Amino acid sequence: MNGKGIEEARAIGAFALALGCSSPAYAHGFGQRYDLPVPLWLYLIGAASAVVFSFLVIGLFVRSTPGLHDYPRWNLLRWWLGRLLAHSVALFCYKLLSVGLFVLVVVAGLFGSPDPGANFTPLFVWVIWWVGLAYVSALAGNLWALVNPWKVLFAWAEALYRRLHPKKELSFQLPYPQKLGAWPGFLLCLIFAWTELVFKGRMIPANIALMVLGYSLITWLGMLLFGRERWLQQGECFSLAFGLLARFAPTEVRVIDSEICKTCDLGYRDGHEACINCYEGFEFANNNGREWNVRPFAIGLLRDETISFSMMAFVILLLSTVTFDGFMATPVWARIRRFLFYSGVPNLGVDRLVVTDTLGLIGFVALFLGIYLIFCKLIAIATGNRLQTEKLAQVFALSLVPISLAYHLAHYLSFLLTTGQYIIPLASDPFGVGWDLLGTAEYEVNIGVVGARFVWFTAVIAIVLGHVIAVYLAHILALRSFKEPSLALRSQYPMLVLMAGYTIVSLWILAQPIVEGI
Repeated sequence: MNGKGIEEARAIGAFALALGCSSPAYAHGFGQRYDLPVPLWLYLIGAASAVVFSFLVIGLFVRSTPGLHDYPRWNLLRWWLGRLLAHSVALFCYKLLSVGLFVLVVVAGLFGSPDPGANFTPLFVWVIWWVGLAYVSALAGNLWALVNPWKVLFAWAEALYRRLHPKKELSFQLPYPQKLGAWPGFLLCLIFAWTELVFKGRMIPANIALMVLGYSLITWLGMLLFGRERWLQQGECFSLAFGLLARFAPTEVRVIDSEICKTCDLGYRDGHEACINCYEGFEFANNNGREWNVRPFAIGLLRDETISFSMMAFVILLLSTVTFDGFMATPVWARIRRFLFYSGVPNLGVDRLVVTDTLGLIGFVALFLGIYLIFCKLIAIATGNRLQTEKLAQVFALSLVPISLAYHLAHYLSFLLTTGQYIIPLASDPFGVGWDLLGTAEYEVNIGVVGARFVWFTAVIAIVLGHVIAVYLAHILALRSFKEPSLALRSQYPMLVLMAGYTIVSLWILAQPIVEGI
């Protein structure tokens, strides 16, 4: 690719990114439309029917919950490669790379080219990190728990402080208010979603760098006040988000050294006293006191534990914000937006489109939460109020994670595969000043690597499969909660209506930028 080609590629990348972080145009908007061989409504009805049929099969054949604790596991630390990857030197290298990327994001954002298409920071943050790491978390494991740069830098500061002051701790270790729960993480995640979907300056590299620094101060202040691990559990929104997705993943870390677990009060143990995904304990334990296991997909969503109401709301937040991202590309939202802009939002000296989109985002989250609680109330009625609505909302919340993951996969995959390629030339020239550090500055990006047909069928498969898995998980959770198979089955009728309905709605939303003749 010559110099002109590079500039054209950067221009395309900047354009895709500018569209990308506000609407699903970036997920599907690569200039192609797909003419379905059958009408769209047949796909929608077929997908919903597949979910209903899976419910009938699951309800008929799954009558108990064996093996939820003693599920099949294969410890990777039994093999030399697993021990090598989990060695303390390897763990340090992962952390060092993460911190290096963190510094690069900030420095490139502040001092690099202001052009989003020529700067490393926007592409890395919105595409590689946020979109890509979500896939890694759900399909591989909770890498973020190991390499979180805010966690790593604070841990290093703690180690240095202990060397200088052996009898003191860097953190004040204040008691964390139980009533707060995960609401700080919920609020920060909502602000992040607003930044991603609404804020018009989200693509400016300097803005991203300043937001990263601002979030760093909030995170380190929370760690300083309440302790590093406690704040990661409740207030660090990305640890919450990636951690939820990682419950679906086919790997886990497990601490089997009871002496280490005795000193921990972070609540990683479940009802069977299994200490799972406590990465702090994992790093301290030797290979005889820990496991790095391969396990069945989604089994982590069935742990014997009760999540808080705030964590239930966090699950709904993840699902509703990614759905709103897709909804913003539909004709329905365009009409709503136009109506609110011209007649519903007063002109108070601020951008009325920003106000409109902000109201839409908050309204979408509230709508999803309200609908979910209504269906939980219907479950309570169907089961003779054996459990209260709030308790049921907490019980079934984790069954929604595969749906959120499926929508994330359907919505963002093409974006990651196309726009994500620009990280290759930008890795050689992160500041946009004409460098070629790695010899990849002239890499020719293939923006046609996926087509609309691929996007559509990926969306259909992901959405249907995600809902089928959710139906199965919800049924298992119902069996655990109600004990009686007939009562558990009855509890799932409202949940089935909810999931089948969302199957139709989500596929319809995803179809808007892709399908001809809707």
